[in-house]
Amino acid sequence: MIYIDANILIYLLEDHGEKSLFVADTLDEFRAKQQPFLTSVITITEFLAGTRTLNRDTLGTISGLGFQIVDETIAESAARLQRDKNLKIGDAVHLATAIQNNAAVFFTNDRQLAKAASQYLEVKTLSMVV
Repeated sequence: MIYIDANILIYLLEDHGEKSLFVADTLDEFRAKQQPFLTSVITITEFLAGTRTLNRDTLGTISGLGFQIVDETIAESAARLQRDKNLKIGDAVHLATAIQNNAAVFFTNDRQLAKAASQYLEVKTLSMVV
C-alpha cells in the first residue's frame, strides 16, 4: 500500500508542470504493481484549503485511493510523532496513519516530513523534479 500525502494530490490534480507529470507517472508505476493508495481524511481539508477547487469530489477521481479515518490510536501516535519529531499536526497525522496501516511507501514532497517518515518506512519524494 502506498500512502499519499496531500501535497502530492494537489500536484496531481492542479497544473504544476513537471511536478504534476512526475506524480502522475509515479502513481501509474505503483498502479502497475497493483499497489492500492491510502491517505488520511485530513487530506480533504488540506486539499480544499490548498487548491482552487471547492469540490471534494475531485479527490474521488483518483482510482484506488482510500481514506483512513483518524481514530484514537492514530491520534495518540500522531501526538507522539508531533512531539518527538517536531512535526506539524497534519504531518504527524499523515505519518501516524501510514505507520498504523503498514504502508510500504510514503509519497510526499515535504522535506521535514520525508526525513521523519524515512525512519519508519520507504519514502518517495519529488526531489528529482525542479
